[in-house]
Amino acid sequence: MQESAKEWNISFAGCGFLMAYYCGVYSCLFERAQFLLKGVTKICGASSGALMGAVIACQISPAKCCENLLEMSREARKGTLGAVHPSFNLLKIVRNFLSRELPDDAHLLANGRLYVSLTRVSDGTNVLVSEFDSKEDLIQALICSCFYPLYCGVMPPSYHGIRYVDGALSDNMPFSSLRETITISPFSGESDISPYGNPFYFHEIYYNNVSIHISFINAHRVVIAFFPPEPEVLGEMCQNGYKDAFLFLQEYKLLKLRSPLSELWDHIPTSKKYISENKPTVTGNSKSILPESIKKVFCESTMMENEEIRCPFSVKLVYCLMWCFLPVEMVYIMLLRLAEWTPEMCKMTIGRIWKRAFLRRYLHSQKIPTLHQDPSSSNRTH
Repeated sequence: MQESAKEWNISFAGCGFLMAYYCGVYSCLFERAQFLLKGVTKICGASSGALMGAVIACQISPAKCCENLLEMSREARKGTLGAVHPSFNLLKIVRNFLSRELPDDAHLLANGRLYVSLTRVSDGTNVLVSEFDSKEDLIQALICSCFYPLYCGVMPPSYHGIRYVDGALSDNMPFSSLRETITISPFSGESDISPYGNPFYFHEIYYNNVSIHISFINAHRVVIAFFPPEPEVLGEMCQNGYKDAFLFLQEYKLLKLRSPLSELWDHIPTSKKYISENKPTVTGNSKSILPESIKKVFCESTMMENEEIRCPFSVKLVYCLMWCFLPVEMVYIMLLRLAEWTPEMCKMTIGRIWKRAFLRRYLHSQKIPTLHQDPSSSNRTH
């Protein structure tokens, strides 16, 4: 990198299973503008955006990322109630993915480069974490950033002894206000890389620094974020992410460059302009722009889904009977979850008791009058 080159950041918005859009964006940048990934100063994100940031910082291939995302979505659709079934443990699946795919030196690759957005439970304040002691420390920070209350459970995970929840609840796009930050969102809005919506929209909202146009398609995307669709739909989202990233690179003439830009940010506007006559286009068949490795992953996942649909009658009968046993199954799984939460709850209770006992002993040792004593009476005794 040249010394005169300016720094830039990449910020991903939290979006749940819409992460398939990020897989397409990452694949395009990986193929056509690797200098943007190698020379980036800060990779920021919340929830699934933080996961994508970890994937980029630790140099996991786009195909491997798509493969694991499809596995998560398949597990979410497996239960009778889908992603809201108590047996679906999203955090456990995410932890297994990170433990399996992240290299042993992941914390070294992420230190000072990956910024994970967290929301502190005690006061709702946003916290950005960028220094990690070990691979497990990095994984725990990502788990905290992915914990959406009620959807993932009722007991928030802890990081360094403090409980955190989804960073999207306080800052869904860190450093988005900086002019040198490339903002990426799967919702049509004013982000630098996002789906192109209707240029004649009438309303826009900002959800914790993320611009979102009020439209039916964005409402449908919110549903997909929590309830993943079939692989065909996820594949289309991945393709749209690739296309939108390609349009961004083409619009700012970054496709043929082989070194970091020194004049990039002098020409990028502060907000995306939806001008139809200047909108770049992708030539050729847009369905063929995805790399073969990613096409193979989606094809294999689709074939697997079709094989499950063509299951024998006995399997379908068992699936129908599952609705009869659903209440019993939910009670059983909730008891298992309660057994997992009990040690944490006991630990918190014991910690509070010891803290109060220590504070009371400290007050007595310092001869500080308690709330039931009158300070004037203690002065009269002396």
